Amino acid sequence: GSNNKGNQKIMQAHQNINELLSPYILGVLLSTGIGLILGLEREYDKLKDEQGFAGIRTFPIVTVIGFMLGSLNEIYTPWLVIIGLAAIILFFGISHLSIVQKHSMTGITTNLALITTFILGIMVSAHLYKEAIATAVIVVTLLSLRTTFRSFIKNITPAELFAFIKFSIIALLILPFLPDKDYGPEGLLNPFEIGAIIVIVSFLNFIGYFLVKYVGSKKGILLTAVLGGLISSTAVTWIYASRSKESPELSKKYASGIIIASAIMFPRLAVLAYIFNSAILEYLAIPFGLLTLVCLAASLLLIRKDTDQPNTDINLGNPLNMWNAIGFGGIYVAILFAVFYGNKFFGESGLYYSALIAGLADTDAITISMAKFALLEDKLILAANVIVTATLSNMAVKLGIVFLKGSKKTGNLVGYSFGSVVLLGILYISLNAWIN
Repeated sequence: GSNNKGNQKIMQAHQNINELLSPYILGVLLSTGIGLILGLEREYDKLKDEQGFAGIRTFPIVTVIGFMLGSLNEIYTPWLVIIGLAAIILFFGISHLSIVQKHSMTGITTNLALITTFILGIMVSAHLYKEAIATAVIVVTLLSLRTTFRSFIKNITPAELFAFIKFSIIALLILPFLPDKDYGPEGLLNPFEIGAIIVIVSFLNFIGYFLVKYVGSKKGILLTAVLGGLISSTAVTWIYASRSKESPELSKKYASGIIIASAIMFPRLAVLAYIFNSAILEYLAIPFGLLTLVCLAASLLLIRKDTDQPNTDINLGNPLNMWNAIGFGGIYVAILFAVFYGNKFFGESGLYYSALIAGLADTDAITISMAKFALLEDKLILAANVIVTATLSNMAVKLGIVFLKGSKKTGNLVGYSFGSVVLLGILYISLNAWIN
């Protein structure tokens, strides 16, 4: 009996809450909250700019007006929203002109933010709660990063701007119009798919490039090497190996940077594989986790007692070199055929041979190719082992670069670390293949 009474009280409490927070009241509260988020940012901006005219009170009111008109839309006519939007645009336009007459220059950001806020209120009335909140967060982030954006733009070089324009042309103007059809032997060539892969890899390289430039450059060898590894651990290896030969007394520092840049290769490839086949991440987690930990431990062990600060700046070239992008596409296609025909004529051993050869030049292409191969063949363990094999091949290439370009001490230190990684990787692949 007491349990039934308790359940009845809980149900009654829920009913009271539901009555108190009717859909309309909930919408008003959510609209007010969205307006307060945007209004708070604009109010803070007004403290630095006396020309501001809308703040923490105006924005919530505009959002609620949008919500009210959107709610009345169902009862009366859809023209309420259209007329309301036109009226508010006209009102803010006249307001902007009056401000311009008093001040020679003024921006329209606040006006656009207010119009956006009005539309967000309409979205809430249409029960697009998550979408409205997500949009509000994006808008307030853009508004609050004005100083950061200006500083960022001042430091952009013409080459970087041109690279961004080229990337936009590829991603927005060329990629959507590539045919999404299979061509060639066994239907291996899909122009849209190849273009999408080039865009994804180029985008990741873009992020890494600007992280190195604005965060890692001259901030210490570890951070610079970590961020450089997001683009190309091979490039970091080449640069730091050369510098270790120029400054042998800093060999330990540069060796640490080379090792930690290579450590970043494993989680980077794991993310890349996940993008194209989420199921394969489970089979890459253990080997990549172990190999990353070995590299991190070796790097930290080398650097912990050093106080000298070598030159850590890394020039990774153009953020988007068209020939490099096209070259990557060519490498991907070549590996695609190598994987397919290697598996067809030589079985599993053919895939490992392909990985050993591919790892000499690039690990991204073979990773993407094997992730997609596992989707078709349902051989996740085999695909993961082949990807690990490619990374071991790439580690051997980087070790060769260090011995060729670096100081003797750097070569020995990197050799111990990379040798351990290669041996551990071979052991894992052997045990994994034997067990399965």
